[in-house]
This record gives sequence, C-alpha cells and structure tokens, in this order.
Amino acid sequence: MMAMDQRDPARCALGFERPKLGEVRVFGAMECQSNAMPSASPTLDPVRTWLAALLRGTEPGVAPAESVLLDIARAEGVLALCHDRLRRSAAWDRHPATLRAALARHAYQEVAVEMARAAELREVLDALARHSLSVLLLKGASLAYILYPEPHLRNRCDTDLLLPSRDDAERAWRLLQTLGYQQSMDVPGDLIGYELGCYKKTRGGLIHALDVHWRPSNATLFAERFTFAELAAAAVLVPALGPHARGLGPTHALLLACMHRITNMPRGTADRLIWLYDIHLLAQRITDEGWQQVTALAEERALCGPCLDGLGGAQMLFATALPDEVQHRLRVGADRDGFDPRQIRPRWRYEWLNFRALPSTTARLRWLGQHLFPDTGFMRRHHGVRGPLGLPWFYAVRIVRGVAKWLHRG
Repeated sequence: MMAMDQRDPARCALGFERPKLGEVRVFGAMECQSNAMPSASPTLDPVRTWLAALLRGTEPGVAPAESVLLDIARAEGVLALCHDRLRRSAAWDRHPATLRAALARHAYQEVAVEMARAAELREVLDALARHSLSVLLLKGASLAYILYPEPHLRNRCDTDLLLPSRDDAERAWRLLQTLGYQQSMDVPGDLIGYELGCYKKTRGGLIHALDVHWRPSNATLFAERFTFAELAAAAVLVPALGPHARGLGPTHALLLACMHRITNMPRGTADRLIWLYDIHLLAQRITDEGWQQVTALAEERALCGPCLDGLGGAQMLFATALPDEVQHRLRVGADRDGFDPRQIRPRWRYEWLNFRALPSTTARLRWLGQHLFPDTGFMRRHHGVRGPLGLPWFYAVRIVRGVAKWLHRG
C-alpha cells in the first residue's frame, strides 16, 4: 500500500495489545548506536511522545495545544485511539470540552465508516469464495479485528487482499468490476508493483478502496520473501468479517509489519505511531514458540534487520518486551546481512535496492521501461489525452519531471 499522499485521491477520500519469555531488555536508539547494526529511530517530538505515553497506558501529563494534538494524532493514525484512551482515563473530564467533542466526533465517524466498510468487505469475500478464489487479508484490515478491542480504533484508508497469483488477482479484479469497482489511477506494470488498485464510491460518498495483491509486499526488495501457500497454512480466521475471512498468523503478521515499515522509509512515514503500535501489539501476542519462529524465519529470509529496527522503534515508544535471545539473534543476523536502515531513507537508494533485487538484466530493462513509458491507456486516462499527437509530449514531460524529482530527492 502506498502512502496516502502518493496515490489517487479516490483511494483515501474517506475512511477516516503478555510480556514474553526470558529476560526483557530495552534496545532503543542508544543501545543500537553502540552496536554494529545502526538504527533509524523514531523522532521523539513532544506531541508524539505524549501520544505514545497515552497509548502505552502511562500518565502523559499536560495535553498539547488542541489543534496541534488533533492534527498530529490524525496524521499518525491514532485519533480514534486517542479518544478511546482519554475517555477511559480519570483525566477525561479535565480536558477542554472542545477537545473532547472533536475526539468524540471523529470516533463516531470512524465507527460508522468501519461498519459500512466491514459490510462491503463481507460481500467482496463472499463473492470471491463463490468463484473459488482464495484470499488473505493483509495489514490493517486484518489487524483491526485481531489486535484491537474495536476495529474502528485501527485507522486505515483501504483494504489489502492477497491472492495466490497474478492470474487470480486479475480474475478477482474482473469480478470486482461486476460489484461496481473502478480501476485506480496507479502506474501499471508487473515490475513496478504487485497489486491492482480499485475503488467504489457509494451513494453516501464513502469510498471503498481495495488493493488486490499477488505478492505480500509491493516492493521488489521484499516481494518474494513469502509464498501465498506458507502464509495461508498459518492463517487465522477473522469471524467478524464472515466465514471466508482469514488474516495472517501473528508470526507472519509481525514480519510483514516490519517489512511494510521499511518500504515507507523513503516517504518519511515509516515511524507513524499506528504502524509502530501494530508491531507492539503483535509482539505482545507472540508466544515462546512464536518468537523462535520469528527469529528462524527472519534469519532464513534476511529479515533480521527490518525486524530489529521495527521492534526497536516500538520498544522506544511503547516499552515493547523482547526476549534477550531474540534480540541477540536478530542483531547478529542484521550484522551478517549488512542491513543499515539509514541507507533506505533516501528515495534513490531505496529504488536502487529494488532495482538490484530484480532477477535478471531483462527484468531490469523492463522495469525502466515501465517507469518511463507506461502503457498508452494509463497515459490517456491520467492526462485526458484523446488523439495520438499529445502522447509524445506527455511522455517527454513525464521523463523530465521524473528525472528532476529523483535528482531533488537524491
């Protein structure tokens, strides 16, 4: 899933937690700096620090200015959580009435949106099942019902579905068209991404946005780390979304959450509180046996660095518990793999790593072609071009703007 400000506006127009085995050790930024594996630690500004304290259940102190608090909590995806925690606290009545009213309005809206979203998702899952299409729920759509006491507390702007293959994803897309879904304005190309985006607008103005994946990650760097079959074998039921709803098991969900965080580093959104809180809640659910599975898979799939960095960010903000042995094995694996999260933050470096992850020179040339010369159907829709004469101009503009953007970001 792309960042909200990077995608078709229709995609996000609405929509809008047991300590574990052994000794637990803090491994935030200061400790990571003293080891070979560097950390891209979350920024600890005062408002984020206040929100993190509220979410982990400690007394956060005097609330920040109302407008600043509301804006940052919304951007961090924790506005409904903020309302839930404050409303349950003894300090609720001491907060300004305007703040309480604003939080309550947002929470009630989230409840209504999630009810509508869940009803639509049940219909989609039932339709896919009738056509013998296997599907798994990824990320927020599943975590909202598995980790959180109420699903509206897990902010999300779309629903991510994983199917076994691209052929199945395309079959699902054709089926979704019969349910009223339209194609999103994402750049096409089987090497640019591993999803088909679509959305449906209801009469009331609510947007139901779906990302239909055929790989668990949309980044080439991580796309092949897990197969659908192994994820499905460990999947868990999500009864609230009907008999056909299945989400990732806690081990795979934690690994995917850490991968997803890394893919958002170039956009500067990797440390959103809601994503780090997901990691914190997932870590709380991992059993002794589960931690052994997490470390074994992380070592086998070269994911120790992303896991250590993600868990480190959660530890810093939410005091996430992590067994000593797990921490040691992840750090050793990250050192062995040469993972440095600071290298991911520049956009050009991240795209270079994705480029290198492609399996052949032919694939890399196709990747370049798909970025520079998307198919004419996309260009016509995106720029409103009808005749053939305007296309060369818009292709040239795309290349010049793209080069300027990457030079600026570099």
